[in-house]
Amino acid sequence: MAIRLTGLTSGLDTESIISALVSSYSYKTNKYKKAQTKLSWKQDAWKALNTKVYSLYTSLDSMRFTQSYNLKSTSVSDATKAKVTASGTAPNGTQKLNILKIAQAGYLTGGKLAGSTTTGTTLAELGYTGGDGKVDLKLGDGTTKTITVSQGTTVNDFIKSLKDAGVSANYDTTNNRIYVSSKETGVDNDFTLTGANVDGANALTALGLNVNSSATEATYESYTQYYNADGTQLNQNVKDAITAYQNAKSAYDKANAQNSNMSSAYGYASAYSAMQDALTKTGLTDTQKDQLVKLLSMSDAARNNSIIGSDGNIYTAETSDEDGNTIYSYDDNGTKKYIKAINTYTGSDNQTYTLDAETGVYKDANGNEYKATGKKDKDGNPMYANTKQGLTTEISIKTTTNYYASTASEVDSGYDQIKVGDAVYKQDDDGKTWLGSDGKLYELASGANKLYEVTKDSDGNVTRVDGGKEISFEDSDRTDIMQTKYSTGAEMNSVKTAADTLSDMKTSIKKNASFKKDEDLNAFISTLTSNITAVNNYESATDTVLKDDDTYSKKSIVSAVHDAYKTNGATGVTSYVNGFANVISQNNTNMTVDDESTGRTSYQTVMKNNQVLADIAAMKDGTEKDNAIADFVQKVQSAHDISTSTTYNKDAVKIDGTDAKITLNGIEYEGSSNSFSINGLNIEAQAVTGDGDANAISITTKTDTQGMYDKIKEFLSQYNSIINEITSLYNADSAKGYEPLTDDEKSAMSDKEVEKWEEKIKSSLLRRDDTLDGLMSAMTNAMSKGYEVDGKSYSLSSFGISTLGYLNAPKNQQYAYHIDGDEDDSVVSGNTDKLMTALTNDPDTVVSFMQQLATGLYNAVGDKMKSSSVSSIYTVYNDKEMASEYSDYTSLIKKWEEKLSDKEDYYYKKFSSMESALTKLNSQSSSFSSYFGS
Repeated sequence: MAIRLTGLTSGLDTESIISALVSSYSYKTNKYKKAQTKLSWKQDAWKALNTKVYSLYTSLDSMRFTQSYNLKSTSVSDATKAKVTASGTAPNGTQKLNILKIAQAGYLTGGKLAGSTTTGTTLAELGYTGGDGKVDLKLGDGTTKTITVSQGTTVNDFIKSLKDAGVSANYDTTNNRIYVSSKETGVDNDFTLTGANVDGANALTALGLNVNSSATEATYESYTQYYNADGTQLNQNVKDAITAYQNAKSAYDKANAQNSNMSSAYGYASAYSAMQDALTKTGLTDTQKDQLVKLLSMSDAARNNSIIGSDGNIYTAETSDEDGNTIYSYDDNGTKKYIKAINTYTGSDNQTYTLDAETGVYKDANGNEYKATGKKDKDGNPMYANTKQGLTTEISIKTTTNYYASTASEVDSGYDQIKVGDAVYKQDDDGKTWLGSDGKLYELASGANKLYEVTKDSDGNVTRVDGGKEISFEDSDRTDIMQTKYSTGAEMNSVKTAADTLSDMKTSIKKNASFKKDEDLNAFISTLTSNITAVNNYESATDTVLKDDDTYSKKSIVSAVHDAYKTNGATGVTSYVNGFANVISQNNTNMTVDDESTGRTSYQTVMKNNQVLADIAAMKDGTEKDNAIADFVQKVQSAHDISTSTTYNKDAVKIDGTDAKITLNGIEYEGSSNSFSINGLNIEAQAVTGDGDANAISITTKTDTQGMYDKIKEFLSQYNSIINEITSLYNADSAKGYEPLTDDEKSAMSDKEVEKWEEKIKSSLLRRDDTLDGLMSAMTNAMSKGYEVDGKSYSLSSFGISTLGYLNAPKNQQYAYHIDGDEDDSVVSGNTDKLMTALTNDPDTVVSFMQQLATGLYNAVGDKMKSSSVSSIYTVYNDKEMASEYSDYTSLIKKWEEKLSDKEDYYYKKFSSMESALTKLNSQSSSFSSYFGS
């Protein structure tokens, strides 16, 4: 800011004089600053309240559904044997539980090593004399990880390898033993340690981990089953086993896929029959039926963004052209057709306006801007206002949409791109730089096919990055970037939105099917939509295992269902799918059941017996597979050698991982953990009870009336908190005469005085606010309404829940609800507790009423939170309008600050000129005085 020295000659208080002269400008500037500050505080007040209202809204969402009230409590006759909790779906009553086995982790206690053994002791020091040993850690899920050891491998090295392979391991220096355990309980999480070669088995013995167990023997036997002293025959045995595994797996997968298709086809066939029967009931033409199916297959959002062309096809909004017009497209067997929607905006003054889609601002031919006011005219068209020079002009604007046939063509954009491998570099609009897909900027070297990494400052100056990337490319790597241009063809006069078309169809259906009530039509459409969805889901799915010509592929089943319905309607479809049961049963037998009488082995058994060959069987024929077979043959030989020559550690013990097993009401359940979830009960098994009724423990489940009471109380508490705050804000004391303080005004007051002053204003910002009044009325009306349950009307007061009324309630709490008999509420704690009595005697009525009440309040609040031209979604106040108003104030403040500054400069220049003139005058007076001897 320039330093101004004035009044030196005249002796005038120029600062004060100029300040007075520009006071009107200062007043205007401060007026708008104060208004903007006040608006900012009001925005903050609304944001804080909106957060609480939205929290209530989301809480109400779940309270609209029965499951929110399905609260259950359980008790167990012996809590040392099991812990049990219940979800809302658990049935009331007493059930019997037996715990037969507790799940445990696999645990290996290694043999005792020499007392001098530490984690740094090597295998050589433990007596291992072999070369490269191979140790297999086989996990319960069938995966095997091989650990390689040598004489230099330390105890710590081996323990680390075990941990990396997926188990827990530790060396106890006090007991001189290695301990290994699975990380989780259950058979599938168990492990087995075996030698993959003789040296590996000897290394395990040296470490004290070569335990003789059934799992160890089974692992070796899974290899030795192919052993034959004749090397050629051994090789052939393995190849034959691989073929057997592949054939069994292929047959198993085919049968399993067929069963899956047939099982899901029951629901599909039923939905298809119901869909076709319903379509017949509509009375529509075949073309209309097809269109109805397509429309009901779409979401509400998709229908709102789609139109029906004059050709009867559904066009969906795809993009927009350079002018912002929406482009709709329809895929006609791989060829796209387009329709362009062109909007025109006509004001109530008969002028044509243009719309800025991003800001929602309309402009007239003179560039004047019109913004939404939140009002509507008598026809429901939104109102817009142009505020200029203190005058406000309001108009309504009507949108008219016309549709035109359109074609798309690609046009060179004038730019190009360079693609090197997967990296893409696109030329920027400045013509200087290229933006890479790595997010960095590059410069194209002059006369060379090279890109250099660069930086660009705010002035557009480009500098190469020292040591940055350098990319070379070929001429063929450069391609033009094409843009899609949409031309406008003939106007289409019979275009309708998909949503409107569906509405017209519903009207026609209601008439044709003679529905007496809209509710009946809505139920019909809802069921039809559900069946269409089920049909579409099945018919659009593809098989990954079966070929299309397989009798039980999805494509074949769909075709058969269609033919059966055409021939004999729903009866024909039912007859067709009823034949699935025998096929499914036979497939299951072939897949899983061995027949000793015929010697037939199931696919599952063949795969299980040859599981160790699964990875090789999955390989394609070739060198890799040949090498894998050779390695496997060597493993077979090693397994044979180990099983006939290895020395086991007699003091090593392996406890196998086991699954938990329980019975509930006589039905057996197994799992890898001790946790079970059965029909709403969550059971944690802790100790074995034994089998039979005499050993069973009882689980008693009942409705948790206290939990339901607490849930209703919690809801009312949240509601009361919000409605009390809304009431207080609406009834706040007036702050008339109080305005936000300027910096100068604040400097004349203490911090505490400023705080109290501003709090006075902030507390009154929503006083008598129309929007707040509307929200308050919507909420209180929804809460005070009656709702019908089984033909009888109920209100909150029916269950002892009511307000205290204007005369008895504390200030601004007249809309708060109190529960009679609530021990935490001193005002009504002495009254009879009707709510708990109702929950105990007739919980269904209370729940049904609360669902309807929650739905009513949810809808009431939801209506206030809908988006509009002046408010965002999930917002109860005009946040968009306020944001626009805040922006307007910013512009006004800037304008008046500039006016103030200009006016001050003007007066300072005037006074400066006066001072200069006075200085010259004084100088001349002094000169004249000198002539007269003064």
